[in-house]
Amino acid sequence: MKNRTVEDSKVESKGIKKWGRSILNKLDKLFFPNNIKCLLCGRDLPSKQNIEFCDKCLPKLEKMSDKCCARCGANLVGEEKFCLNCQNNELDFDIARSVFKFDGEMKKLIHNFKYNNKPYISSTLAFCMADLFNTLKWKVNFVIPVPSSKETLKERGYNQAELLAKEFCELTNLELNTQILRKIKHTQQQANLGFKERKENLSGSFDIDLSWRKELKGKTILLIDDVITSCSTISECAKILKKRGAARVLVLAVARANYKIPVQNDLKNAKSFV
Repeated sequence: MKNRTVEDSKVESKGIKKWGRSILNKLDKLFFPNNIKCLLCGRDLPSKQNIEFCDKCLPKLEKMSDKCCARCGANLVGEEKFCLNCQNNELDFDIARSVFKFDGEMKKLIHNFKYNNKPYISSTLAFCMADLFNTLKWKVNFVIPVPSSKETLKERGYNQAELLAKEFCELTNLELNTQILRKIKHTQQQANLGFKERKENLSGSFDIDLSWRKELKGKTILLIDDVITSCSTISECAKILKKRGAARVLVLAVARANYKIPVQNDLKNAKSFV
């Protein structure tokens, strides 16, 4: 009989974990089935639909304007092309776009998704993201979700960005990789931090699994997150991905916070972002 090795045990363990996640996902869909009630007001929906908002609630969700910063996607006023955040700070991603403004009902929805144990909300949000992605015509090699620390996963039970990425990839037929990018340092929540503090808080908190370095080299990555605020998180992720060989990092998020960012007509030393 062939002796079991450590590698055999690892493969078997991964198989068990994958099987366990599959069972949990099926149970989640059984007890929290989609297309029954509006995710915002709880009213019964008249028919099965991919975006689980009723006709009264959907208009309350404001989409990001087409008039936005060519790089980070922040809403702009007037004829400007770039915000000063993109001009005056070293941001490592190439382009970022979001579906909705992070306010009102959308803020409540994402809060429930992240903190009130409602992972099933990911299905509707991912459908909205896929709809925007199809209009952008981006060409990417594979998708990576912004990772959570072990402490956050233990507390929350799931990584909301990973749930979004899984649903998104099912809709777009893109390849998902949840193994490359890791969060190696637990950090303070960003919500109550200023711009400078956010950047310092995340510095050195991400890294990649070096066994995937060859697959990463020269690739265009689509990074998935739930909310973009100051761009600190996505920039830090893009920084390590590019340091380890990625050619470009594009970012897609559900919502964009109304961060107070000044604007500028000309971006010094600009490269072509779009």
